[in-house]
Amino acid sequence: MVLTELEQALADVTARGQPYETLTITLGDVDFIGFKNAPKNLRELYRASLRHEGDFYVYENERFSYQEAWSLAAKVANRLLDLGIKPGDRVGISLRNYPEWIWAFMGITAMGGVAVAMNAWWTAEEMQYGIDDSGLKLIFVDEERLLRMNEVRSHIPLVLVRVNDDRYETFHEFIDGMSAEMPDSAITPEDNATLLYTSGSTAHPKGVLSTHRAITNALLGWEAGGIIGYRAGVINGSIKPPTNPAPARFKPATILSVPLFHVTGLTVQLLQSFRSGRKLVGMYKWDVEDALNIIERERITSFNGVPTMAYELVQSKNLENHDLSSLQSAGGGGAAMAPEQAREIDKKISRGASGTGWGMTETQGLATGIGGDAYRARPRSCGRAVPPIVKVKAIDENGRELPPNATGELCIWGIMNFKAYWNNENATRDALVDGWVHTGDIGHLDDDGYVFITDRKKDIVIRGGENIGCQEVEAALLEHPDVREVCVFGVPHKRLGETVACVLSLEENSTIDTDALIGFAKERLAYHKVPEFIELRRDRLPRTASEKIFKRQIRDEFISKLT
Repeated sequence: MVLTELEQALADVTARGQPYETLTITLGDVDFIGFKNAPKNLRELYRASLRHEGDFYVYENERFSYQEAWSLAAKVANRLLDLGIKPGDRVGISLRNYPEWIWAFMGITAMGGVAVAMNAWWTAEEMQYGIDDSGLKLIFVDEERLLRMNEVRSHIPLVLVRVNDDRYETFHEFIDGMSAEMPDSAITPEDNATLLYTSGSTAHPKGVLSTHRAITNALLGWEAGGIIGYRAGVINGSIKPPTNPAPARFKPATILSVPLFHVTGLTVQLLQSFRSGRKLVGMYKWDVEDALNIIERERITSFNGVPTMAYELVQSKNLENHDLSSLQSAGGGGAAMAPEQAREIDKKISRGASGTGWGMTETQGLATGIGGDAYRARPRSCGRAVPPIVKVKAIDENGRELPPNATGELCIWGIMNFKAYWNNENATRDALVDGWVHTGDIGHLDDDGYVFITDRKKDIVIRGGENIGCQEVEAALLEHPDVREVCVFGVPHKRLGETVACVLSLEENSTIDTDALIGFAKERLAYHKVPEFIELRRDRLPRTASEKIFKRQIRDEFISKLT
């Protein structure tokens, strides 16, 4: 597909009077491309979904329509206002993907509050940090999180979800007697909507603050990008539209395969469903056999998660025992996928409609996408910038844009970018420059604009799509009195992409072993952050010429021992 065809498709789809008509929106000193018809706020997104019939959210034996979701969210919103919580106040959610997670999120954002989607895997210490940093007014928690909250030095009100404990108010008591009429609080597109925490190169996760405008434009961005790609294919003849298209055999349906505190679960899977009327089916936790049963029973039409999930589906011994004829596409993002895994997914379950993409919490998960023939031809690419609102470039150390095939730091531009890091002006200033998010990922664009990520500037491990900050793990281990130095890094893992490893230098008289250190780490870190591999040393760790710990050398030596 040549650029002129893409330009023609772009002009057709975004023209005046079209559903995806674009306009210039100036935010600060930057002129962005936005959608004229994007909902003004998330409440309007929810309201527009009332036109959809059928199931909205299915969780085990429970089914909820879009109208029921709206009414439950309205009750949450009214109760929050009744308690004196004001637009702009932060309200936390720390749950599994129960239906109440969704009603809480909808209610918070519909009344103008800021939904703080807390990582449900956090330890009590990490929860304490998130509560203190965000300044929560109230938090929704389930039984697992309640146990951790009992260790937290906080007296914020708790709303319990699926917990039998008379000491606290339950969710149903919380909304009891509230009106199902949605309040009409004033919410502008630039008002804050969400605060999601993401691990990076610092000891503590950073709170990513995003506006209603950023989120709603990202939702239309995915839609428009797909239509533009299809239209370009029609123009160049690679796609032949059916003359008499038959009605779709199955209504859109997908599995909520990742936690809602992730941008993939929240924006890509949940919020996109409000636009299309797609049925969303939740799981208590990821289980490949449960997923196959759900695909068959609920007639799932699309599957999207981290790449390891789609690969586990095709690896199941029971794959052939399930009717997956409804499944029209399968893919994933957030981590690299080996080409041989992509080919097997394409062959067994996606039938030519596999794909992947790249995005960040800071970009609402939107940046690049690739699928079909392009993906088969470039299995190591994460795609091209999604038109019309996204741009991607690679820059050198001086911030200058690099030509095709030159390696540098990848940057993402677009109206969907986050507003700021909460309580962290320095990090915001470093990451957001003239409308561009500096991602910390290293790579290049080829001659056709396809993005290839080859390395990481940020000191993180991506384990099954979950970002883990190496410095955070190092800081936790250094609290042990026997640990003198520590170097944490990622090592390859067949199923998860990467997992956490570390090399420790111990104090001279230490007798501690690896099992004790793992137990120590488990007391301070969420389980997925605890190192899977630990090597103990007595000597000082290798240094670079500037006397920094030589992480690359240590990592390379460690990996060579694993192979």
